[in-house]
Amino acid sequence: MIRSLLRRSATWYGLCLLLIGSLLSACQKNDATLDTTDYSARDESLIKAYITDNNLTGFRRDTLGLYIAVTQPGNGVKINKGQKVSALYTGMTLDNRVFDSTGSRNNQPFTFSVGQGQVIAGWDLGFAKLTKGAKATLLIPSGLGYGPYAVGNIPANSVLRFDVEIKDVQ
Repeated sequence: MIRSLLRRSATWYGLCLLLIGSLLSACQKNDATLDTTDYSARDESLIKAYITDNNLTGFRRDTLGLYIAVTQPGNGVKINKGQKVSALYTGMTLDNRVFDSTGSRNNQPFTFSVGQGQVIAGWDLGFAKLTKGAKATLLIPSGLGYGPYAVGNIPANSVLRFDVEIKDVQ
């Protein structure tokens, strides 16, 4: 019973963190101090430099600026909007500082419904391009992440890296 409760607590912690961030990035705040600068060109440069500086390969850019590298192909059909996905992940900033990981919660997969706005836009877009069993790295520009909002120890307007593994799709 305690183990089940801990698993649920870990899942809720991860869900709450991503949901809060998603809600914050979706909010339109009428605040003169909110930075509404378009960082897409800066983010593109940062991502390209990060790929080069770290000798990364296999990345494909989508039309919104999300970069995806599949490091291990999955074995199923692509994930559709509305499907529940359970995944392991590690999230970090481009200085390789980890800000969240399922590894810090006994590797309990985080579950969410794709395309429902429960997570940051970069996740909804990226996971929809993957299949069950796939492992991938997502480089998410700030506009598809938390945008002008600082969340926890993630600075506002940060480009994010997520290493993900799709454990289950329902």
